Amino acid sequence: MTTDEMITAFKIAYDIANLEGPSYEDEEIIVFLNQAQSIEVMKEVAVRRWTYISNLIKNEILSTSIPAWATYNYVRSVTPSAEYIGYVSSRSNITRTTFKTTSGTEWVGNILIRKEQSVKYVSSTLNHIILIVPRVFEDEDKRITIIHDRHTAFDGTNDFSLDYVHKPSDIGVGVDSDVNEVLHERIVNTAVDLGKEVWNPQEAGASQQTDQLMDKPEM
Repeated sequence: MTTDEMITAFKIAYDIANLEGPSYEDEEIIVFLNQAQSIEVMKEVAVRRWTYISNLIKNEILSTSIPAWATYNYVRSVTPSAEYIGYVSSRSNITRTTFKTTSGTEWVGNILIRKEQSVKYVSSTLNHIILIVPRVFEDEDKRITIIHDRHTAFDGTNDFSLDYVHKPSDIGVGVDSDVNEVLHERIVNTAVDLGKEVWNPQEAGASQQTDQLMDKPEM
């Protein structure tokens, strides 16, 4: 949908639900649409379903560095662009010197882990970890932390390739949503629910529950 089509769809759905009650100006509807867009995109990021938000996936090449705060050995980090909102996948450009040695520098796929699992992969005198490929997790401040073993080396220059979900552009007058078309109707429906909540929080809650039952009647 174009922005105008989204606004029209909002007005129709909202007027039906609101029984000709107070309506919204176009500028107010655009605010709801942008809030709804953020909500729906983050739902897809949370379940790691990239098909519906493929338009928002970008790649960038970053250089790893050893963070000053590093408590453990063999830890590096990168900081994605400010528009980053979700990790999709990544690759590291590394050299291995023993056990599965590489022929010079090679790109390998990283394995995503949860931050709370990271301590299991930390090398120490009591724990000689062997990681054929690095582990990565999303850390604070949108930083990506990389854990590798003592046999893996990074050169620190353009050695990390990151696929990520970027923040969608704001919907506006003459600026259509750049989110995949398949999500546009959901964005409008969520915007309508947000509009309902302003005037009638109880009705908005009932509407959302009804939508859930229609989508998943087994609940």
